[in-house]
Amino acid sequence: MEHPPDPGSRTARLWRAFGTLSVAIGLFNAFVPLLPTTVFLLVGLWAYGKGAPDLRERLLEHPRFGPGLRLWQERRSMTRLAKWQCIGTIAFGYLVTVWLAGFSATTALLGIGLAGLALYLALRPEPAACPLGAPQR
Repeated sequence: MEHPPDPGSRTARLWRAFGTLSVAIGLFNAFVPLLPTTVFLLVGLWAYGKGAPDLRERLLEHPRFGPGLRLWQERRSMTRLAKWQCIGTIAFGYLVTVWLAGFSATTALLGIGLAGLALYLALRPEPAACPLGAPQR
């Protein structure tokens, strides 16, 4: 694993700023659903890994977002609920786009791309046991 730059260096400060901006956008969108939350948190996690490993660990240990981020980081897996939420949000967003913009070659190509993304998400492995605090029997 590559070592992060010196914490006081300009490069580290830029990575921290980029990570903080991404996490802030992600957290804002957790409450105001304009953009996807998880993507911004994953970008923040990546950027923090480059410039602020301590903040990366704090994000991975977060009680609400940490388990899902850790699942993705370690195994590229998602819970079934997360898959349904992602795919449902993608479908809803596409339908709104077609409703507002009309059906055209552009929205058709967008739909093909989003269908590919949905298929990719659907084929991600699921964890053997749910790490999100679900009661275990």
